[in-house]
Amino acid sequence: MNTIRNLAVVFMMLLVFAMPTDGAVEVAGMSLVKIAGLMAFGLTVVLAVMGNGLHGVAAFHTAVLLYVAWVLLSYTWSEMPVPYETTQAVSSGQALKSNLYVLMVSLLLFQLVATSGDLRKLYIALILGSFWLVYLMVKDYQVTAATVRQEIKQFDANEVAVKLAMVLPLAILLLTQARAWWSRLLALAYIPAAVFTILITGSRTGAIVMVLGLAGFLPTILRSGWLGKAASVVALMVALIGIASVVPQKTIERIFSTGKELSSGTLNERSVIWAKAYEEWEESPLYGHGLGSFRRIINPYNVDYTAHNSFVAVTAEQGMVGTLLYLAVICISAVSAWRLRGDDRWLMALMLLIVLIGQMSLTLQDRMYVWLAYGLIVLNTYIKNNAPSAEYTK
Repeated sequence: MNTIRNLAVVFMMLLVFAMPTDGAVEVAGMSLVKIAGLMAFGLTVVLAVMGNGLHGVAAFHTAVLLYVAWVLLSYTWSEMPVPYETTQAVSSGQALKSNLYVLMVSLLLFQLVATSGDLRKLYIALILGSFWLVYLMVKDYQVTAATVRQEIKQFDANEVAVKLAMVLPLAILLLTQARAWWSRLLALAYIPAAVFTILITGSRTGAIVMVLGLAGFLPTILRSGWLGKAASVVALMVALIGIASVVPQKTIERIFSTGKELSSGTLNERSVIWAKAYEEWEESPLYGHGLGSFRRIINPYNVDYTAHNSFVAVTAEQGMVGTLLYLAVICISAVSAWRLRGDDRWLMALMLLIVLIGQMSLTLQDRMYVWLAYGLIVLNTYIKNNAPSAEYTK
């Protein structure tokens, strides 16, 4: 049984590694996410049949199961009011698969991650996967006078920024708590690499969540003496000078236009999309228009975009029932973060806040890494409450 469990854990780590670059890493023509996810799930089922038992947090998993069940059920009343098929239209079939993967990740975490040492391995896998995303973003990056933002095929620049920022608190946790020197070195290398990549995306949302991620250093700085605080100020000044020298002026100008766009702009047409979505929601406020229907229901308004807001998308597609269930998952994660102590509470809360702010301007409610964040927060509390003696291992 130990051999099967160890193999399942390996596939779980591969799944987490592949999440930041979902679909970009392939083995024999099949994405690593699918291979690792299906193998981890299959081996976990074998373990359950052999008597390994199931583990979880009743409140969290009940909320997840109810939300996913409601989303899948909404497929039966999904509305397609006009003949509308483009390469950007959301496939309801694909949405079904995405939500099943969401459920799988939420369940697997609690079956295969049992100690703080396991958690550390999970963080390392996620950081390594994020490093691969960094590589894909910067390998062909060229700075010219006209450069505004770095984008690559199959990756939305704003979403890339949120993915990388979400991992910053975990990197800071490893840097400040892990015993193994190589773990700390990996975390230390990730932080500037992620910051640089977030900045060259020119994402205004990314800049906000990046600052939140770096705020994970605040407890360490506040505990340090005057010398440590002075060193932090110097490090910040050096970083700002370095950023100004390697990030194009137009990219910096775009990032600093955030305040203007919030006060007098349309948030890149987002406010227009949300207004039209509200009009459609009023027609079916309780149960919405069904899974994958968002782009189709607003097509009559000549709008060809996603919701650019997870909560707007959920409300329009799954109605108030789906929204309340989704908020229940988030609230349980928030309560779990609050139940942690010391720096862990602060870092997990920051990760949750980054994911939530990212969803204010992007449609991410069915992304596996978002649900990984929810699960990791609850899992941290679960492990520390059930195995208080588990420490980071070398």
